[in-house]
Amino acid sequence: MDTRNGLVNFSLFVFIFVFAFVFSVDALGQPNTLYGILALLGFFVCLVGSLFNGVMANKGGEAMGVWFFTYAVVVGIITVWYLTRCGTAFGWW
Repeated sequence: MDTRNGLVNFSLFVFIFVFAFVFSVDALGQPNTLYGILALLGFFVCLVGSLFNGVMANKGGEAMGVWFFTYAVVVGIITVWYLTRCGTAFGWW
């Protein structure tokens, strides 16, 4: 994967993350299950895709691997926040 393709993938994952975050905030604000499922799906796509691209970039010796792994950590933290908010909203804890 060259740098140009890595930047396009990274910007695509940021775009998906923005939509997933907006859906998650809207799903937590109003009881909208479809938005909640879309947000969770978007978070998991961003997390898995960035980890995969990070591994492939590190395998090729590119510097974008660090960016993908950092992005995966940030998305993971936001995903855990979203899941804990959903657990609180459903009364699981």
